[in-house]
Amino acid sequence: MRMDNLGGRTRFSGIARGALAAALMLVGTGAGAQDTSTPRIVLPAPDAERGRFLFASKGCVVCHSVNGVGGSAGPALDAPPDGAPIEPLAFAARMWRGAVAMTVLQSTEFGYQIDITGDEIADLAAFAASPAVQATFSERDIPEVMKGWTLDEGWESLVGESPGDDASEEEAR
Repeated sequence: MRMDNLGGRTRFSGIARGALAAALMLVGTGAGAQDTSTPRIVLPAPDAERGRFLFASKGCVVCHSVNGVGGSAGPALDAPPDGAPIEPLAFAARMWRGAVAMTVLQSTEFGYQIDITGDEIADLAAFAASPAVQATFSERDIPEVMKGWTLDEGWESLVGESPGDDASEEEAR
């Protein structure tokens, strides 16, 4: 993705605007002659292939599935069948609503909580939105140490509380 500043306006090229970022990070406005009335925003460039790698290597696949590969304790993250775009900030918000359940399950299953960056959330959102990249995902992508760890129980039986994710699938897109 390339961003050009054109007289105070930013032009995004390459990746569709709706999939530019999974999270926005506000950064300092700087000093000197810069316009301090407008916050500067850093937008990660999402990479669906990297998201595919992260989905398996970070352990998302233990609780979530893509194309039927993975666990079913959390919602499946299959790309929308109608090709509808996934709104990246809604994707991040959906993750946030499930944070309690996810961190409990990570601590229980892995013995630690997964560390994830804004760039990695952008990559995961891109993977969730890409039917072409998801079509290449298979059991071979799961790290050997995680094979057999997939959870098939619902989160309710594993953590005993609601993750706060009562949003519909549509709301996350």
